[in-house]
Formats: sequence, structure tokens, C-alpha cells
Amino acid sequence: MPEPNQAASSRPNVETYRRIIEAWNEEGIDGVLRYYDEDIELYDPDLPGDGSYRGREAVRDALETVSSGFTMEIRDWELVPAGDRVVGLLHTWAKDPRKDGIDVEIREAHTLTFRDGKAVYWRAYLDRKDALAEAGLDPALLESLERG
Repeated sequence: MPEPNQAASSRPNVETYRRIIEAWNEEGIDGVLRYYDEDIELYDPDLPGDGSYRGREAVRDALETVSSGFTMEIRDWELVPAGDRVVGLLHTWAKDPRKDGIDVEIREAHTLTFRDGKAVYWRAYLDRKDALAEAGLDPALLESLERG
């Protein structure tokens, strides 16, 4: 876990990340964009092209691609501070609104880097341990968080 003074300095970033999740669940894409810096960079290796997007409008387009045809909700999460970054261990449900559509449950991680109260870099991971390790945290932390 982070040192106590590091955790205290990360508290505003954790709070902003929590507000981003709530905005996503309540307002969708338009609700989260206000928390992102104009020049935010998103990297998700599972998205089309090279997975890199820069700027709010490019991030909007990526989010629209990901959520196309689905209603998505983050129902459970753990936010772990790591300096100017916060690792979000997310449990997301994607519901296909068609009568015969499928519902998808996703356990993933998203790391947001903050500057001046705004997210400036967003990295998505399918492997939650990779997200913790790349943020300088012990991947074994995931097991203790999952046990509650």
C-alpha cells in the first residue's frame, strides 16, 4: 500500500475517480468528459488501430465504439492510489438491450493519471495484476482486496 503521506496526497485523485465512475453510471459518456483534460491520452490495446487516442473528442469516439449497442454500468470497484495515479479495479456489466441480446460481465482495471484535478492519461488493462504492477504496487494486493 502507499505510504500515509502519499495516500493523503492521492485522496483528491481517488475522489475524482469515484466521481468519474458515478458520472459514467448516471450520465454515460457526456458525464465523464468534464473530468478529462483537453489533451487526455487513452491507451487500450484492445481498441481498434494502435489503441491510442488523444484529446477529449478522440476519447469520446473510443468510448462510443466500446459501448456501442450496450448499456454499461460499473457496479463494483476498488480504487487504489499510487502517487499521481489511481488504479481502478472495476467490475463492469454490459447489457445488450435487445430481447435476445447477451449480457457481459467484465473484470478489468483502468489506471488514471491526474494533474491539476483532471485525468491526463488513461490506460486500460484486462489483467488487473498488470495494472497494479505497472503502477508500482504489489500485484498480490489484488488477492487481499478480493478477499475483502
